This record gives sequence, C-alpha cells and structure tokens, in this order.
Amino acid sequence: MSESLDLRLYAAPSGLYLTVRGWLDATTAHLLGKAIAVALERFESDRLTVDLAEVEAIDVAGIATLTMFRAAALRHGVELCIARPPAAVRAAIHAAGAEVLLATESPDEDWWDEEPRRFTEAGYGCLRPRTQAGRARARRHPSA
Repeated sequence: MSESLDLRLYAAPSGLYLTVRGWLDATTAHLLGKAIAVALERFESDRLTVDLAEVEAIDVAGIATLTMFRAAALRHGVELCIARPPAAVRAAIHAAGAEVLLATESPDEDWWDEEPRRFTEAGYGCLRPRTQAGRARARRHPSA
C-alpha cells in the first residue's frame, strides 16, 4: 500500500480526539502508535477517540496497532474508542477477528460537527516540532 498517513490530535469535550487520514498499513502503523503513545503519556483524559472516517485502507498491521494500543490505554485508565470507521475498515476489522475494537465505538460524536480548535503555533502538547522561526522567537522571548 505505502501511502501517507495524516494524524491530528484535538482536545474535545469528551476527551482527546485523534483523526486519522490515509492508509493505515504496515508502513504507517508505527506513526499511529507514536501518536497514541504521546497522547497517553502527555495528556490527562479518561477517553481517547480515534476517528477512522478518512482511513482509505487498513491492513493487519493497522488493526494490530489499534488492538495493542487499546490494551495500553486500558492500562493507563483511558478508554480508547473507535469513531466512524468506513465500511471497508469495518469489514477488515471483522475479517481479522478484532471485533472488540468496534465494540468501543464512540457514542457521542455530535461535537465533531463543530469546527475543532486549531493551534497557530507549535508548543507544549503539540505533536509536530517547532519551526526554525518558532525556535528563534522562543530564544528572544523566553516566556513564549
């Protein structure tokens, strides 16, 4: 498969919300794993919702990553919920025998109709590194 994967982490009224867009396969599953691990380690929340609505394809590696990090989330006391999986993703999860992932579908997805909060500058809690301009600004203004 080997396409790209785009991940966005938001704070939502019901907890953390991670959107996944692209192909979730053996070449990109580690990126999802890193994002979930960061969310579990850095943020206090009772729930992490993984939105799969824009996942074009998923393979066994992607399903295994979701299953493994669902168990890790439970060890942290966090409920990992799957939201809006497309029919093809749902079928792949059933074929892999991982229906337990679908049993945790998020019941309150209505908030997503609103525009999510956007960050203009990378900083604490942001998954992407600061740009060179951001680092220069931080050196000039230590309080930034």
